[in-house]
Amino acid sequence: MSVVNNALSKLAEKEKPQGQAITKAEIPEIKRSKPVVWLVGGFAISMAIGGWAVSQQQTTVTSLESSNEILTVTQAQQQASQAEAVVETPKASLPSPTHSKVEESVVIHTTQTVQPSVASFEELPEVKPASTQKSVAVTAKPTSTTKTVQSVVTTTPVPVKTVPVKVAKVEPVSAPAAPPSAVVKKEPVLIAKVDTPAKESMTVEQVELTPRELANKSIARAEKALDSNDVKTAFTEYSRALRLVPSDENVRQKLAALYYGRKDARRAATLLQDGIRLNDKSEELRFALAKLLIKEQQPEAALSPLMYVPENASEDYLALRAGVAQQLKNTDVALESYQSLAERDPNNARWWLGLAIQQERRLEYPEAHASYTKALGLVGVSRKTQSFIRDRLQLLESLEGDSNGD
Repeated sequence: MSVVNNALSKLAEKEKPQGQAITKAEIPEIKRSKPVVWLVGGFAISMAIGGWAVSQQQTTVTSLESSNEILTVTQAQQQASQAEAVVETPKASLPSPTHSKVEESVVIHTTQTVQPSVASFEELPEVKPASTQKSVAVTAKPTSTTKTVQSVVTTTPVPVKTVPVKVAKVEPVSAPAAPPSAVVKKEPVLIAKVDTPAKESMTVEQVELTPRELANKSIARAEKALDSNDVKTAFTEYSRALRLVPSDENVRQKLAALYYGRKDARRAATLLQDGIRLNDKSEELRFALAKLLIKEQQPEAALSPLMYVPENASEDYLALRAGVAQQLKNTDVALESYQSLAERDPNNARWWLGLAIQQERRLEYPEAHASYTKALGLVGVSRKTQSFIRDRLQLLESLEGDSNGD
């Protein structure tokens, strides 16, 4: 073993190159393809395959439709040919063995060539060939030595498995008819209904308003203007209303008040006097004029419109008349007024006191004493007035004693 090992080691040493240098191995660079190229190429191939698949599907669908139509027409022709299946012959007796000869003539009517025309597509139910057979007439000519024999020629329908498909309705026509135009069923369109008012006939009528109606309109505008503190408009409207209806005492008083508010007392008094001239018995205008003149410190002028006493004059009118006359020492007018007031309201001490004063001025002491006593016994007299009445009663009593002593 050692000899073999030595020999092998020698051979290895001989084969080993002497002084061989170690060099770097040159490895060629492997060229790598870009992934973009593969992506573009794969996308193009997939598009091509998809387009081919779509075209093949359309071709298949078209061929299926064509085959369905051909199959439908073929089935229709078969059914039409199978329809001529029933053969009608006259009834005869049963065949006899003595008959020497039987002649039968069969006339089979052939069907006319049918050209299908597409009218409309509809859903066909399952076809039952045995139930749609038509008859074929067969006639037999009997002779002296022959008898009529009834023979029925039947056809055995071939079972056809049918499925409901959309087919064209087959109609027997002599020439191909042009397909009718498609009928489009229009759906009803809902339109919103707009209620437009009908044109109303307008009749223009000229209506003349009476002066009273026009005055009422002016009065309403004047009152509205007063509510808005528009004195100028109110003045204008009241003036227009008074021109239309001069006898309206209420409008005249309001217009006179507007004049007085504008510090034009003379124009206001003139306006009231004009109304009194139109209606001499107007208590309201006389009362308004008297108050206006009293405010202007003209009692003599104020008594002038109060000299007239209307029928059923109010207490206010008589009281103002009595007070102005008493202030002016017009005893007769004052006495008349207080007497009327005491008669109307006997429980008012004021009227009895005024009447007693006027009676005392007229030297009617017993009447004055009675009137003072009446006023003192009523409720509502102040202490000052009571003291005044007692003094007047003592004075009247002393005057009566002196007159009795004389």
